[in-house]
Amino acid sequence: MKIKILFISLFMAILNLNPAQAHTELVSVEPSTDQVMLTLPSEVKLTFGESVIAEGTFASITTASGSVETTVRVEAAAVYVAIPADLVGPDVTISWKTVAADGHPLDGETVYKLAENRGEATPEVTTMEEPVAISAPIEENSSSISWLQWLALGASIGIAITFFMKMRKK
Repeated sequence: MKIKILFISLFMAILNLNPAQAHTELVSVEPSTDQVMLTLPSEVKLTFGESVIAEGTFASITTASGSVETTVRVEAAAVYVAIPADLVGPDVTISWKTVAADGHPLDGETVYKLAENRGEATPEVTTMEEPVAISAPIEENSSSISWLQWLALGASIGIAITFFMKMRKK
């Protein structure tokens, strides 16, 4: 009887090893921060992996002239940060704090670089006469269960079958 309880406990523990229990994280920022901008957008969209709580979401904006609080709007997993029109760069940092639906606190910052105050050359915009199709390899979604979990599950099933076959012979 003790062996049965031990086996069932071990089997349940193995099944509960799930990497999907990780906390949410920032998935994307729109507009992207990997470019030098001519002007700031009117708002920035932060997208998270799961819903966030509006009451726990705050943002502030810091420039060379100081820091200012800003308003935020939360829509499920998206947080919209309003950007005042009178901000000047060269760098504008948006610091944010929020709480995920699972209660996990998140914080971070996003930095935008402005070309007009940095003396950088603004890129020349050209138009293409014919559209060009761009393709990228499609990534298959990987399973959230690792190979080690599959191995443990297979071993557990094998042990269970062996155990029940021996019990059946008696």
